[in-house]
Amino acid sequence: MKRTTLIGMAAVVAVLACMPMKAAYAYIDPNSAGALYQFLFPVLVAIGSVFAFLRRTIARACSRFAHAVVSAVRGGRGKRAQDTERPGAHVE
Repeated sequence: MKRTTLIGMAAVVAVLACMPMKAAYAYIDPNSAGALYQFLFPVLVAIGSVFAFLRRTIARACSRFAHAVVSAVRGGRGKRAQDTERPGAHVE
């Protein structure tokens, strides 16, 4: 993975070195990100609020999914399979 990162970094440096350098005569208003902030902040708050409101439902769904996966992997040898057996029954 280090080799891939090194190759990628070398490619970025090569592309930046080949780009012509021109002076940019431009002015960026300090509040130019204000419109973006005014749009994104309420959206992020709404997403966070929905997640907080539904966190129990999400946790319950994840728990059921994990239990289903564990039951499938164990092949029904979990706790629930032991609860359904009759006491004193001989299991082979």
